[in-house]
Order: sequence, then C-alpha cells, then structure tokens
Amino acid sequence: MRGTMGRAGTGVGALLLLGASLTVPQIIGPTGAAAAAAAHVAVSPSPNPAFGPPACGTGTPAYNYEGSGDAADPQVVYSGGTYYAFTTGNALGNNIAALVSSSPNSGYGPYTHKCYGSTALPSPSPWEQPNTQTSPGVFQYGGHWVMFYDAAQSGHASDSGFDCLAVATAASISATDAQFGDVSDGPIECQPTGSIDPEPFVDPSTGIAYLVWKQNDGGSSAPAYIWAEQLNSSGTGFAPGSSPSLLLTNNTVSYPWETTVEDPSMEAAGGGFYLAFSAGDYTSTGYSEGITTCSGPLGPCGPQSQVLTTYGSVLGPGGGALFSDAAGNWWLDYAAWHGGSPGCTSYACGAARQLFVAPINLPSGNGQVPCNAPASAYGYYMVASDGGIFNYGDLAFCGSEGGRFLNKPVVGIAVTRDGGGYWLVASDGGIFNYGDAPFHGSAGSIALNKPIVGMAATPDGGGYWLVASDGGIFNYGDAGFYGSAGSIHLNKPIVGMAPTASGKGYWLVASDGGIFNYGDARFHGSAGSVALNKPVVGMAATDDGGGYWLVASDGGIFNYGDAPFYGSAGSLPLNKPVVGMALTHDGGGYWLVATDGGIFNYGDAPFYGSAGSFPLDQPVVGMSAP
Repeated sequence: MRGTMGRAGTGVGALLLLGASLTVPQIIGPTGAAAAAAAHVAVSPSPNPAFGPPACGTGTPAYNYEGSGDAADPQVVYSGGTYYAFTTGNALGNNIAALVSSSPNSGYGPYTHKCYGSTALPSPSPWEQPNTQTSPGVFQYGGHWVMFYDAAQSGHASDSGFDCLAVATAASISATDAQFGDVSDGPIECQPTGSIDPEPFVDPSTGIAYLVWKQNDGGSSAPAYIWAEQLNSSGTGFAPGSSPSLLLTNNTVSYPWETTVEDPSMEAAGGGFYLAFSAGDYTSTGYSEGITTCSGPLGPCGPQSQVLTTYGSVLGPGGGALFSDAAGNWWLDYAAWHGGSPGCTSYACGAARQLFVAPINLPSGNGQVPCNAPASAYGYYMVASDGGIFNYGDLAFCGSEGGRFLNKPVVGIAVTRDGGGYWLVASDGGIFNYGDAPFHGSAGSIALNKPIVGMAATPDGGGYWLVASDGGIFNYGDAGFYGSAGSIHLNKPIVGMAPTASGKGYWLVASDGGIFNYGDARFHGSAGSVALNKPVVGMAATDDGGGYWLVASDGGIFNYGDAPFYGSAGSLPLNKPVVGMALTHDGGGYWLVATDGGIFNYGDAPFYGSAGSFPLDQPVVGMSAP
C-alpha cells in the first residue's frame, strides 16, 4: 500500500512498498534467520539523512514547505562523477524530483541550487492525472537515459486501482540538468488493481534489460504481486513476445511483516540475483526493508528476510533501491520518517520521509550466495546443464554456475537433508557445492573411461557417490564403496542411481530399466526384460529400502517392491522429455521434471511451481528434494 502527500504550491507525491513471496513459481518461506539471504546480508544503518535541504523558509506541516527534506521512493544512480537521487516529487522539484551529490551517501541537494525547479519530469503525459506521479526508476540503456514511474489515469485518484506504469527518456543528464520528457500517448502497463513501483535492471552477464514492478496500488484488498519482464532493445517498453513472470506475493502467514510488498529493486551479485523490497505499512514504525535471492531476472525467488527495520529516531525505513558506487561498493538507498515529535510517522506531527543511504554487503566472486536451511524444508530444486538453479517451495537459492564457464555440462544434483545446500556434478566429475553442502572431493582431475551421469549424497551429507555411464562408482567423504558395474558388459548405459536410507548401499539403473544393487540395497525387480516405449532416465527409492520407482523419458513410471504407483505422464503428450524425478519426505508421492522445467506431480507431492513457462538458457537435466 502507499499514500499520497500534498505540498505547498505544486505537486502531490506518494510512497511505495516492496515485494516478498511467490505464487507462480510458488515459494513460501520461513521467518527469521532461516530465510534465504538472512544472516549473511547486512545493512549498516545510516544515522543521518543524506539530503540536507537548503534554507528555504519555514512552515508546517513538514512536507508543506520547501525545506522539509522529503524524498520518498528514492533511487540513486551514478554517472560521470555524480550521484543522482530520483524521488517522488517535493517542493524542490515537481512531479518527480532529482537531487545530486558527489558522494553516494551524503550531500544531496537540488541540481538547480535553488528552492525550486529541481524536477526530473516537468511535463507528464496527458493521460496522467496531475499530481499522482511517484516512484522513479532510472537507468542508462540503449544509448539514452530512461525513467520509469507510475501515475494514476486521468480522472482517477491515486491508489484507486487505476495507477499505471509510465516511461520518459532523456538524451543525457548532468549535475545541473536531470530532466526527462514523456512523449508517450498512454501507459506501458495497467493491471487490474493497479501497477506501480517500476525499477529497471540489466543482467550484467547478458546485457539484457528487465523491469520489476508491483501490482496493486493499495486500492484493493487483493494480494500484492511483484512481477518481472524483459525490456526491448531501447529499454523503453517490453520486449516483443515477452510476458511477465511472477516473482513474489505478500505472505503474512510465513512473514507476518509482509502486510503488503512493493518497491522491488534487483541487482546481480555473487553469481545470483538479489531482490530488495519493502514490506508493511509505510505510515508505521513497522515498515521495513527485506531481501531475497532469485535464480535469475525472471525468478524464481526464495525465502525472504528483513534486513532493515526502525532504528533510533529513523522510523519505518523502506521504499529502497540497491545501487553500486564508482568503486563497486554496494549501497541501499531508502526513505524513513525522521524529525517531528518522538515516534512520529506522519507529516501531521512534523516528520518527513527523508533520504538515507547505507552500506549493504552483497557477496561477489564465486557463484555462492549466502543462504540458510529453512525451518521445515519442503519443495524441490532443478538444475540446468549450464549449472543454473531453480528453487521452489521454501528452499533457498544458494548460488549457481549459470553464466559461468564450465569445462563440461552439469548432469546431476543432490540436496542436503535440511534443504540448506546442494551439490552439482558435471560430466567430467567436477563438483560444485553450495550452502551447507560440504566439498568432499571430485573426479574432475581424473581421466574417466565414461562420463559421469549422476550422483547421490549420504543421509548425513558427509559424502557422496558419482556414477558413470559404464556403472563405475566414485565415492567421497563418508560414502562407502559397495561395488560397481564398471567391469561388467552392459546392454545399455547407466543413467542414474539411488542410495539406501542407511547410506550403506545403492542401486544403479540403466536406460533399459536394468537394475544393479550393491551393499544393503535389495533387488526388487527391473524393466530390463520389458520392451520400453522410451528409455529410463532416472530412479528413486522408498525410505525403508523395500522398493523403488523408475521413470522413462516419456514420463512412464515403473514401480517395484513396496513402492506404490501414484500416476505417470506416460499417456500425456509432452512438450519435452522427462529427465528425472524426486520423492516427497514420506514417500507418498513424487515429482517428475522435463528438460523445459515442466513439473508433473503425483500422490502427495504438491505443485510448487515450474520453469515450463519461460525460456531457459540451457535444458534442465535433473532435480532433487530434501
């Protein structure tokens, strides 16, 4: 939700909030330190505002005179030695205001050096209701500067379900002029319940631009949604053929502080993507900044956590955005109620939403993203051949190899039992570990007879096995060697493996459905003598070791021993072949995954989301669940 404010002379401004949970893909996470980016992403709150307004007179309420210091919905960008803070309009600058500084976190003031005229949008488009422009999002792209913002449609008030996204451009901006012109004849997005809080973002690995924004301007009791969509080559509209992807939905069950979510801001760091957002009631001290990690610009995103709440006399910090300075350091700009009477979160008692800028640590360098095991792990991970990770349920995104150079493609994934980490394995036996998944060794430096095709972890996460297509076994950590098919002539190549619950044995499965059992893994039958419509691509075993399932590339299921049949995709026309499966905690259901990230769920396996609706850089090759 958001609110508007009046100003003396000209303009009406507004404040916005941010995002935090998912619907499709659905991700519902825990609270507190168990959330994805929780304990490792920290903000060092600033004690002083970054904008000291000039001496322009006096008056009350605080927002009704030029020197109030109001700077709601800020976004700071750096260019050519100048930091620009674009905010919802104030008396210093109509419609959308622009402040400038030579420092990222202090010294901001009007670019006119006067008590008026410091606007970024002197002439809004005719379709917009006057004095409803808020929430600027600015970037340089396509050879010019682009500013997104929101405004109510003509004839409608703000926050009534008629707010839409708008765009303006400028050939250049400078420390003495930061004005944009809106020449559009209509909004670029108007969703039911309203569209607000646009923020552009460029994926540094591809150079492709995206826009994140909020649906629900506060005039509806419907949920708040955070969306993302690819932008066109000029950065001024959505890419032809693109469609929005849902990143977050406010979720007060898992996150009581998320009465609404808004003001999204995405940046890339550490091989992953961070989505900052605000949540709560902006007119209260409970308004706050949150953060989550995402697998990519179009999601999915993981559990959320609060990283900035009320401190001292700085009340209800929010409406923030991430940015980096000239040296590459990360900052969070935000607005917070400050001044006025003690505890004041209103213009009526003399406070204003002043600009603050604080350091924030976002890791970088090795593909790792800080994460923590969820309180009650549920959901599943998918992995693509480039090492890209897709996380669903309450499982955290802990990093990926997506966008990084690999010697060989990734072929499998295993997850720790608490859901706080995972291992990836490449076809050369190289291991990539994330979160609380320890590195125990790899076959990456060994000359292999045949490529690795899969892996499995021991129950305590103290080790893992790799299996090659010839049935050769490579064991690391506390994973015992119980035998292999490496010296046996195989009718068909091995395609997967499953461990016993004790960790004292394992099964291997070949593409013809043949089963090879070792250690305490018992033989319950195989499809080796059956004429298959399509080859087997994976398997999973019951927790008691009394049975197992095999899955074929057409989604057909073969069950043996005490493994029940819950259903299959064998009779369905598939867009892409199935490549793997994973079991629920109790063995009462299973998921199948296709190369396009499509999910098929059976038994008590819930559907938490899929990647089947958006284009992938590389195909999905496997899945795993805690």
